[in-house]
Amino acid sequence: MVVKDNATVDAPASPLGFSEIFAQLWQYKKSVACILILTAAVSSWFALQMPNIYRTTSVLAPATEKKAGLGGLGSQLGGLASLAGVNLSAAGAIDKTDLAIELLKSKAFLAAFIQKNQLVLPLMATKNWNMTTDQLVLDEDIYDAATKTWLRDVPPPRKPEPSLTEAAEVLSELIELNKDKTTGIVKISLEYLSPKLAQQWVQDLVKAVNAEIRTRDIQESENSLRYLNEQLAQTQITELRSALVQLIEDQTKTLMLANIREEYALKVVDPAFLPEEKFKPRRSAVVLLSMFGVMLFLSMIAYLRCLKKQQKQL
Repeated sequence: MVVKDNATVDAPASPLGFSEIFAQLWQYKKSVACILILTAAVSSWFALQMPNIYRTTSVLAPATEKKAGLGGLGSQLGGLASLAGVNLSAAGAIDKTDLAIELLKSKAFLAAFIQKNQLVLPLMATKNWNMTTDQLVLDEDIYDAATKTWLRDVPPPRKPEPSLTEAAEVLSELIELNKDKTTGIVKISLEYLSPKLAQQWVQDLVKAVNAEIRTRDIQESENSLRYLNEQLAQTQITELRSALVQLIEDQTKTLMLANIREEYALKVVDPAFLPEEKFKPRRSAVVLLSMFGVMLFLSMIAYLRCLKKQQKQL
């Protein structure tokens, strides 16, 4: 107590330090040790139940180069070319690498990929992978393999049997895409329970996105050529005929490349590898973080007990 001007003022409480908190914990060291041992045991059991996740990556490069425009003549034919679905300037052309990345993010593209490769079951009903048999382990609470029946308990409007859109959302979360803005190099990574399937899916995704862009360009070039040939037959203006011939040559070249080149948009620089070691989980980190969290919680309790004891002594 401090007396000043005949008034009695409570002295401010000294702040609690680490030594006081440690002393409080040490007072109950046996209980703290038991709690930490129990935490380590439970977190170790939990970590061992977590399935191994494998990660593979493929490095891809742009397979096409941007074309130069037609200059002044191209600007005169901008309207005609747009009707034919042809981009005359390189700046106006869509980068096929960016298009491929957006397709790989697209739910519609992923849903079609899942349907074609029958991936709903591996994505939605698998809980682990058996390394010995190289087989996926299905979750019996989600899917009954004997009767081929989905048993999921999900809120409406979702149904026990997952939709392609729902499966596409799950697959999208497994994929990571990165593009180097300077070089245009693209890295596609995928994490999954089975290393072999992770590798296979990345390879199939690259093939599928190349095939999708090829198909689109073939259809667009065929439509453009049909229109341009019709216009060429109808016009007698020399400059227009020369420009139309140039556009027809460009579209013919695009059509030829699309028909003969499988790696149409993305070229594989480094193929997806078969991962031999798990990517996650880090089980030791799970145990250490659990123990750290519990220790932090116990320290907070010790701090509150010290604070309460200090207030009683005032």
